[in-house]
Amino acid sequence: MDTQNTPIHLTLWHREFWFLALANMLVSMSVYMTIPDMIASLRAFGFPPLQVGAVMGVYGIGLFVFGPFVNYYVERYRRKMVCIMALLILLADMGVLFYLRETPYAAVFEVQATLRFVLGAAYGLFEMVLLSTLVIDTVKSFMRTEANHHVTWFGRFALSLGPVAGICICGYWGTQTLILTSVGFSVVAFCLLAMVSVPFKTPDDAARRFALDRFFLPEGCLLFFNLFAVTTVVGLLLTLPLSLTFFAVMMFGFLLALLSERFVFANAELESEPICGLGALFASLLILLTRHQPVADMMAAALLGLGVGLIGSRFLLFFIKLSHHCQRGTSQSTFFLGWESGISCGLFIGLSCFSLQPHALLLCGLSIIAAAFVGYHFFVHAWYMRHRNR
Repeated sequence: MDTQNTPIHLTLWHREFWFLALANMLVSMSVYMTIPDMIASLRAFGFPPLQVGAVMGVYGIGLFVFGPFVNYYVERYRRKMVCIMALLILLADMGVLFYLRETPYAAVFEVQATLRFVLGAAYGLFEMVLLSTLVIDTVKSFMRTEANHHVTWFGRFALSLGPVAGICICGYWGTQTLILTSVGFSVVAFCLLAMVSVPFKTPDDAARRFALDRFFLPEGCLLFFNLFAVTTVVGLLLTLPLSLTFFAVMMFGFLLALLSERFVFANAELESEPICGLGALFASLLILLTRHQPVADMMAAALLGLGVGLIGSRFLLFFIKLSHHCQRGTSQSTFFLGWESGISCGLFIGLSCFSLQPHALLLCGLSIIAAAFVGYHFFVHAWYMRHRNR
């Protein structure tokens, strides 16, 4: 048993924390809401499947670009300003996308790939600074695990809220309005960040320019790849023509995951939550593969939200417990990178290898989840129990 593993009591009433959590959700929504329309637009421009997959997948490479320099940036400069600068780069990238959308440059592969790469780099820097530094700095030490738990849930809900908003806006007002709304969400996030008061820390002139601190936790490699495999399946599913109802019901699945943490897994065996989450994901894919009725799709969406929610919450805490003293921020960045790079890899594989082949894509997803289940049950969990530090 592992008590105090799932900090779900809402005791964080600090204004700065909630501003950061909302900023995290809004920026994540602005990134996720453009995915369905961007896939459709790239196909409409006549890009072959491999190029469509490459444009969407290069985002995942961009996520890692600033990672080795994050510790230098936050030690050498004001931490909030580093986060704001990353957000400004993201806004500029979306602004260029809006401007070029009605020009011939929008149909140029190199232009689309570059914009997507810069988006990944800016979003990665923003999230790593916010999760590994700002959230931790604005709450008391005994609330940090709870703060990490809550703020990542805000970002997790964006996985369904973003596509819901994107499908609605694009359906009623078109692509240009969708991009403007995405920019608007990021502008609101900018205003929230500007109102956050972060404790001042003296700049460290001796900070190394290149470091793994606040970037990647080597001790969590096995857990990273297990999480990467799970979110790769989520990325695969995002390449399917999923409906507005599907993403809305997926939010219901997230709520089920929150309730399950509170009432089902609060004092359960440590392995039970990830195993149930992987089982829910497998069941979701199996339903999508074998049943095509609306009710079945809703069941699959709920199970998908439940599985992603359970695995995301538990793996986040596992990363925290694998970290040594003063490595909490590094564990947050590692979790974020595993989550986002997996989704990006799934987008690349789904669009380049299984374009318009949903049956083969779902079979691939089932195989990955089965491998993740076997790997976690027989190797990763025992390894985690031997190596955790908290």
